[in-house]
Amino acid sequence: MNSVETFPLKPPVNYYEGPENSLEEIEMHLLQFTGGTIDLNKSDSGIATLCINHYKKRNAISGKMMVELGRVVAELEAWRDGKGVIVYGSGGTFCSGGDLDMARRTGCTADGFKMSAYMTHVLDRLERLPLLTVALIEGSGALGGGAEVALACDFRLLASGCAGVGAVHARMGLTPAWGGAGRLVALLGRRRALHLLATARVVPPQEALALGLADALLGPQPHQSVLAAAEAWLRERTRAPAEVIRALKVMCDARAHALDERRIFAPLWGASANRHALASRPRHTSAPADGDQEPTTR
Repeated sequence: MNSVETFPLKPPVNYYEGPENSLEEIEMHLLQFTGGTIDLNKSDSGIATLCINHYKKRNAISGKMMVELGRVVAELEAWRDGKGVIVYGSGGTFCSGGDLDMARRTGCTADGFKMSAYMTHVLDRLERLPLLTVALIEGSGALGGGAEVALACDFRLLASGCAGVGAVHARMGLTPAWGGAGRLVALLGRRRALHLLATARVVPPQEALALGLADALLGPQPHQSVLAAAEAWLRERTRAPAEVIRALKVMCDARAHALDERRIFAPLWGASANRHALASRPRHTSAPADGDQEPTTR
């Protein structure tokens, strides 16, 4: 009787088996590669903006910016009044990926693993933030690592005239490094994800919307910037109190993280937001009855 072959533990591709480094060690390494900033602005409304600011390089992310992004995500994790955050790029364009100058200076397997390990950790935390996260994609689009940042957000809004979203890593002889392949599979399914990764094609806005890669297209608005339009879009989805928004976000990730929805729900039952809503005599209809006021949750 022939024995059944099992898939080897080691994948049938080149596979790095070098040592792990601590995050602190990797940060010291990444901080050598300067340029650009990650700028966070938190508002009293509970909506923050996170700007990828390296415009002279189409907002490519340097090593220093990677560390700053990690620190900004940590600050957002601790923001108890936060509801949502918009990730956008300076100068009307989103992000072209990792800084190629840094890539040229660190072109060895061990350095690539350090960078990949750090950014995978940071984007995993961005994805798990108990806030609604929105990538606002403009200009030359979200390319390579920029697409991976966008995929780590809950929603992607595309300016109607932008280039689109492209996992273009294969053009550089690479694969996604920051968790983007798995996120693309989760979003679009294995077949479509593999097609986009293998062709390294930039998906234009209308097609991205049809595929589910984008959640809305933002056209030009009179007297309103695209960023303001994105903020309005997010405000429509963050009307509930912060503790409810945060619980809903964690609940939607509950199965993936083996959490129990009941145990997320229970602390909200009878808490201040729930009591306030009940006191406002809400009706489960799309419009209030005559003489009734819509319950406020602000």
